[in-house]
Amino acid sequence: VSFVYWFRPLPICRDQKTMSDTNQEFSELLGFLQDQKVEVQRFAAEGVLDQTENVEFVEYCRRNPRSAARPLLRLAERAEADKAAEAATSAKASSATGNAEKAALMHAAISMAAGEAALKALVNLSAVPAVQDELVSLNAPKRLTEVLRGGWLEGRVDLAHWYAMILANVTSSKQGQEAVCKDEGMLNFLISAFVAKARPPPRDGYDDPLLDLGKVLVNVSALPEGRKILAGGEAGGGTLATIFSELGDRGRRADVINVVKNMCLDKTCHKAVVATDLILLLAAFLYPLEKVEAGQRKLPAAFLAVLEKEGAALTGDAAIRAAASVSFIGLIRSLEGREYLRATGSEEVLRAWLLEESQESIKSNIEVVMPAVQMSEEELDAVARQNQESSTGGAGYATSAQPAAPEAPDVPKSSAALDEPE
Repeated sequence: VSFVYWFRPLPICRDQKTMSDTNQEFSELLGFLQDQKVEVQRFAAEGVLDQTENVEFVEYCRRNPRSAARPLLRLAERAEADKAAEAATSAKASSATGNAEKAALMHAAISMAAGEAALKALVNLSAVPAVQDELVSLNAPKRLTEVLRGGWLEGRVDLAHWYAMILANVTSSKQGQEAVCKDEGMLNFLISAFVAKARPPPRDGYDDPLLDLGKVLVNVSALPEGRKILAGGEAGGGTLATIFSELGDRGRRADVINVVKNMCLDKTCHKAVVATDLILLLAAFLYPLEKVEAGQRKLPAAFLAVLEKEGAALTGDAAIRAAASVSFIGLIRSLEGREYLRATGSEEVLRAWLLEESQESIKSNIEVVMPAVQMSEEELDAVARQNQESSTGGAGYATSAQPAAPEAPDVPKSSAALDEPE
């Protein structure tokens, strides 16, 4: 089931109308978004937000994506600045009593309300493929990222969660992913904002306003060019390590593990992957530490010390475990990946995990990985030759068991990831 962002206003009750009348009404409503008066823009934006719960309106926008995308994008683009202007005007007007100051305060508040309603409406409509394509053609990924960057640099992040949601939806399409990947500087800013230690405070019921930038990273990692940037690009090899470190945040783990999966399935990214502490990060939620006797914890000393200090347990989230198991399969596809797994205590992590795993498909994935980790390269070569000679495709590590890394994302809306092996 695909997940998309959907801000739900109250449903609307409407009288029966002809298709022509309804289309005319929708056209006029969207037209009011471009009115010169901010009061009209506000009522129009709030009206559009309400109508995004209306199937007929959403269908109209699908047929006429530019009519909706262009004016909403303009209002959304200025929403951050309007928010700042409203705050500045409020501060000045707090001690002023003149009509001019009051009028300025009212204008700023109305303009801000129009922009925020447009943002929420665009979150909803950006889930519609035709509107997504139109937003990409209007350069929305870059325009919205620039707005987010401008606010970020000035310490304004009040609306960051809405911008992040729109970017997550827009990058669910290949065109949107390509648009982001074309500008490495833009993608690097989104990465920096996502991994920044100083996070924005909760807003509008969202504890982590930048959570959805993780979905943007999953989406762009579905493309080879996106994976290349995440693997280092102009920023160097530390980029991937900072992204992987977010596995320690339970709220972000579901997205980051899919970035891990996509990177591990691409052999060209293994050099960057093995330069990280990925196995230690994975062990924190895959290794059932308390269920393993002290004498059986055959892990590197420093590795084990960290786990014993900070704790480790097998996560109950089957989707996360499944993505992790596919990540291990991806790593055994290269020599450097297999050597990395052997050197980092993966055999013990996998052994203990397998004993506790309840899902048969995940067990099968672990069993595919285990021989590649337990055996030397010489032993693997011998088994491969034996299998080839007997033409049985039998036990042991076999190239045919290694998954390819397809190009297309497997979740089409907001957390695209490479296909799992069949």
